[in-house]
Amino acid sequence: MNQNQNKMYYRIAALAILIVVIVIVVLIKTKESPEKDIKGLTESIQDTTVSDTLTRAPVVTESLNIKTKSIDSTARKIEEKPILKKDVLAIVNKEEITLAVFDSIFNFLSPQMKDYYKDDKPAFLEELIVRQLLLQDARRKKIQEKPEYKNAVAENPEQAEDIMTNLLIRNMVAAVSVTESELREFFEQYKDQLPEKNYEAIKEELRQMALEEKQRLAIEDYINKLKSNAKIVRNEEWIKIQESLVADNPLNKALKSGKVVVADFGRGTCIPCKMMQPILEKLQKEYEGKASILILDVGEYASLSRKYRIQLIPTQIFFNSNRKEIYRHQGFMSEADIVAQLKKMGVE
Repeated sequence: MNQNQNKMYYRIAALAILIVVIVIVVLIKTKESPEKDIKGLTESIQDTTVSDTLTRAPVVTESLNIKTKSIDSTARKIEEKPILKKDVLAIVNKEEITLAVFDSIFNFLSPQMKDYYKDDKPAFLEELIVRQLLLQDARRKKIQEKPEYKNAVAENPEQAEDIMTNLLIRNMVAAVSVTESELREFFEQYKDQLPEKNYEAIKEELRQMALEEKQRLAIEDYINKLKSNAKIVRNEEWIKIQESLVADNPLNKALKSGKVVVADFGRGTCIPCKMMQPILEKLQKEYEGKASILILDVGEYASLSRKYRIQLIPTQIFFNSNRKEIYRHQGFMSEADIVAQLKKMGVE
């Protein structure tokens, strides 16, 4: 397995495995890896935030089993949530994640990662929930019986669980590949932002990015399926307390206004982000009182970036007056396209 493959696997595994220093270091390094792979192209296309794609999942509510006893009466059986103890933050398929476990793992993080999650501990709890789901699935698939697992654990016994989940992810993405038509589609999607417009000249440089994006989507789909099939109960009281400790942000305030909101997630160092800033500032004035146009730096608002699953910058998210996400666009978005989308949402 070459160095690029190892880097890629740890990048994917970092979606859920943040408790080992080695994994954390790799996660931090991968912020810069696209620049090494694509050189000058990457700044124009993509600026990956730390936690690819792990975002708060919808809270699982109790299920209702309805049985009709007669025409005039219906008896409903409600499967109630377990009452969680104060020191239990979540139950994942009957396995508990306690506050003590949460703290011990959080305290083991590097200073950079602690700072990243300090204002969004519920998001870190979601990381631990996903990690627990991966471990459970790895055990079901008997990863612990594979020779490569035994050999790796013999060298690093303290990392047994992380080795197990890494192998699970590796086996899952091994079959993922990018066809020529998919690579061409990837090129067409970002062509306007590339300094080099010749497909044949840059397609091999783009291939690794396209592959990693397809693998990321495969992992995201896999994790979502694990979540949808799992019985997960979260400590809602603890989550509310943690959220109340976080200072209000411009997006939350705008969503409470009852107006349409356009949130542009970007960063000052990204070329298409710089190109969009004067457009957004102009629209802020033109739509004052009708819609909120926000420019959000993914570094300053890291917790929002995780919550709304920002993978590429710039990303524009359109919310209706009921706070519901209606439309999402990645990459540079022209003034005409933004105005057209606002008109679709009834804002003139």
